[in-house]
Amino acid sequence: MARRGGLTVLQEEINNNDDWKKTMEHQGMYVIDVYAEWCGPCIAMTTYLKKIKMELKSENLHYAIAKSDEISVLQRFRQKSEPHWMFFFDGKLVNVIIGANASRLTQLIVKELDQYVKFKNGEIHKEFIPISKVTDEEKERQIEIENYQKQRTMKKKIIRDKIMMKVRERALKKFSYEIQMQTCVMFFPHTIKYIMVEKPIEDGAGELEEPPEPEMIEKRVCEVANSCASKYEELIVIEAKEVKLTEDSLYQLFFMEKEFLESFSQELIDELLSKNVYSVMLSMPTAKHDTTFEEAAENSPAPELMGEIELKLSKIIYGDGSPLNPSPNSLADVHAAVDEYGQKIPSVYTPRNPLSKASALTILFHQFCKNNGYIAPQPPLPQYLIIFDINKSNTVLPIIEDLEDAVIHYGFFRSADPENPKLLCKDPELLSIYGMDKVGKEAKLVLSVLTDDKDKSLLRFVDIGPIYVSPDREVGIDDAFKFFPYNFDEMDGEIKLWLSQQEIRNEEDMGVEYEFGEGDEGIIEEEFYSQD
Repeated sequence: MARRGGLTVLQEEINNNDDWKKTMEHQGMYVIDVYAEWCGPCIAMTTYLKKIKMELKSENLHYAIAKSDEISVLQRFRQKSEPHWMFFFDGKLVNVIIGANASRLTQLIVKELDQYVKFKNGEIHKEFIPISKVTDEEKERQIEIENYQKQRTMKKKIIRDKIMMKVRERALKKFSYEIQMQTCVMFFPHTIKYIMVEKPIEDGAGELEEPPEPEMIEKRVCEVANSCASKYEELIVIEAKEVKLTEDSLYQLFFMEKEFLESFSQELIDELLSKNVYSVMLSMPTAKHDTTFEEAAENSPAPELMGEIELKLSKIIYGDGSPLNPSPNSLADVHAAVDEYGQKIPSVYTPRNPLSKASALTILFHQFCKNNGYIAPQPPLPQYLIIFDINKSNTVLPIIEDLEDAVIHYGFFRSADPENPKLLCKDPELLSIYGMDKVGKEAKLVLSVLTDDKDKSLLRFVDIGPIYVSPDREVGIDDAFKFFPYNFDEMDGEIKLWLSQQEIRNEEDMGVEYEFGEGDEGIIEEEFYSQD
C-alpha cells in the first residue's frame, strides 16, 4: 500500500489523466473505485477492503480511487451515483462490477487475485476488455435505472393526475354557478354531411342587367340536430359551431361521463379525433340567480335553477334513461347509428348535471366560457418547497413580500410532517393573536417558490438557513402538493377555527342565540353534481 506522510494509505488517489497513466503502468492487480466528485468514493466499503487486504497478505493486490471528473477515459462514469469497481491486471481491464455489495466484492477480489497469479505464471489466458467498452453489467444496470425512472415517473404522473382532477373538478364547480341557464348538446361526426348549394344572391345584385353565374358553396347538414331542435320547447339556441377534438379535450369533454367514453369503440374514438363534432349551446330565458359558489357553499338549499336546464334537455334527449342506456324511442335511441357488427353507436350527447355540463361547455364553447370568467387549471410549474423554523419568520416574511410574484403559497404549520401537515394559519398577525405559547417552538413556516433565472429567488431563502429545501424542482412539485393541496385557498387552519369558536362563546355570553343551519359546514350539496 502507498504511504503518505509516513502513514499507510489503503487506496491510492487518481485525480487526473497523468495519475491514471502512471497507475496503468504499474504491475499487479488494481481494484479501482471510480467516482464523481459530486458523489464521492464509496467510504462504506473501506473497512471490507482493508480486511481483505490483511487476510490475503498479497503484494499483488492494490486499491485505488479514481475521480472521473478529470480523467478522459472515465467520462461515462461522471453521472453515476453508484460505485463502479474496475479490475485491472497490469494496467489492462478484466472486469467491472457495480454497487456496494461487500460479499460480492470480496468474493470477486479473491477470485480475480487467484486468476492474476495464474495469469502471471502462464497457467491461463485472460481476455482483456477495451477501456471504452460498456460492459454487459453496465448495460443491464442502465436498463434497470431507466425502468425504475419510468415507474417512478408513472407513479408521479398518476398522483399528479389525481390532484389535477380534483383541481379541475373544483374549478368546474365554481364555474357552474356562472352558467346556470346554459347547457349544450353535441352531435357525433357521422351525423354531419356536407352538400353543395347555390350561394344566395346578395342584396342589390338583382339590379344588374345580367345576373351573375351561380356560385356553389358547401353547406353543413345535420338531420339529427334538426330533429332535436324541434323538441327544445322554450330553450333558446344561442350558438352553434363545429369543434375539432384532441385526445386531451375528448377526455375533458366527458370528464364526468367516463363510463360513456369508455364504451366507445376505437373506431368511434378515431372518428371523434379525425373529424369535427357539431355542438349547439342552449339557454333558458329565465334570469339566473346571482348566487355565487361561495354563497351556495354556506347556504341550503342550493339555487333552484341549479341543474334545471340539464335535467330538461336530458329528458328531451334520453327520456328517462342515460347516455349509455337511453329510453326506447327517445331521440338518442331513435338516432343511434348501427355499425357493421350491428352495435349501436351514439349520435347525440348532452350532459346531465351542472358539473358534466360545465366540463362539456369549456371544451365545446371555450371562448364563451372564457368570457364568462372560466380559468382553466394549469399544470403546476417547477418549484421548490422550503421549510423554516418558526423563529426565523421575521427574517423570511419580508423576503416573501419582496418576492411576491415568485412565492406561490406560504403558511404556518404546527407539523411539518409531509404525510400529516397541520395548518395553523396563513396570516402572520394571527400568530400573535393566538399566542406563541399555543403555537409552540416546533411550528414551521413553509413556502413554495417558483424557479427563475439561476434560481435567484431560491438562493435568497437558502441564505437564511432553512431546515429543508426540495432536492430539485420536480420533487418540489410533489412536496408542495402535500402542504398546499388543490383547496388550500379555502382552508382556514387551526387558529381561524379557534377564533370562530371564541366569537361564538362571546355571543353566547352576551345572550345571543346562535343556530346552526343545515349546510353551514360549507359543503356544497353533492347531489347537484352526482351521476344518475
